[in-house]
Order: sequence, then structure tokens, then C-alpha cells
Amino acid sequence: MIGVAMKALVPRTLLGSLTLAVALLATACTTTVTDPVAVPRPDAGDSPRPDAGAAQQQLPAAGAPDDLGRRSPDGGYWPASLQLGDNPELGPVVLDGQGFTLYRFDKDSSAPSRSTCTEGCLLQWLPVLVSEKIKFANLDPAKLGAVARPDGTQQVTVGGWPVYRFAEDQVPGQISGQGVDGLWFVVSPDGSKAAAPTDTGT
Repeated sequence: MIGVAMKALVPRTLLGSLTLAVALLATACTTTVTDPVAVPRPDAGDSPRPDAGAAQQQLPAAGAPDDLGRRSPDGGYWPASLQLGDNPELGPVVLDGQGFTLYRFDKDSSAPSRSTCTEGCLLQWLPVLVSEKIKFANLDPAKLGAVARPDGTQQVTVGGWPVYRFAEDQVPGQISGQGVDGLWFVVSPDGSKAAAPTDTGT
């Protein structure tokens, strides 16, 4: 087994940057981010900022366990891993460790990375957060990063785009969030909108 040490730069704040130490295991095609600087642990006990908004009260309590494990003040969750998936309709997509499809939001931005999903938006769209140890299976480390959220957590980005899980997806692989409001789309491994492969013919 050959281990290749790599470094991935990710934003510390919306305008800053920090360095995450990553280890790329060539045989397993798995990248593990360990001890990211300034990324709080799921049980860090950080309190939401005073301007978090009334919708926060409807979100699962921070640190309260549910089917996604501990949750952040913004309702985000810390998956153990992210991985490459293949959807029969959309081709290559990004999944969380439970096999649920991840999405991007057109009102967010990728350069610089910025999330605009707050308050009521968070009842349906759950930010995918970076834990102090997370595995990325068969994904390009150069496309992965993180961006600070208002509650002090760090949200995973793919190709600069913050990623989310859709609360109405009930089973792994479901894509019921695709095209919602003309703004939400399944995210591909490079951060673009996943789309059916083009048949070029022969």
C-alpha cells in the first residue's frame, strides 16, 4: 500500500483560507481529512450566533442525536464519509456515507465559496459538515474544501459549491430534490450540476 501525503486548502472563513492535512490511500482511493484547523467537533458545544433567526427553534437541537447523528445549530450534520456514486439518470454524483444524494444551490456561490441557505431553507436542506476526521472515497481531493457557516461550523464544498442533503429523500440514491424551485441540483464530483451523460453515438 502506498500512502501519498497531500494538502488541501479550504476556506477558514468566507474570505480566508486554512490548510487541511489529508492522506491519500492510493489502493483504496480514499482521502482522509484529519484534524482540520478551526473545524469544531460535533460535540464542541458551540452556541449559535444571536442573529440565528426564529427558524432555528424548529431545527433539531444542536448536539441532539437523531437518524443523522449529532446536529449543528444550523441543522447540519457530520457524515463519516462522502463518496462517488453513479445515478442511472444523472451519471456520476456525490453521496454521503449512507448513500444519500447531495445537492448544490444556485443562490450559493463557488468563487468565493458562500452559503446563502439560512433560517427556513435549513428545514429542507441540511448542510453537510466537515468533522475532525472525514473520509472522501473516490473523489478528487483538489475539488474538495470547506466554507464557514453562520453557526461557526464548516460546510463541505465540492468544486467550491457548498453541499446539502435533502430532507425529503427517504432512501439512499433518491433524487427527489433535483430541480426543486429551479435552484437545487444534484452535485457532480467536480461541483457542476449532475446531468445525464450525452450519448455521442458511434
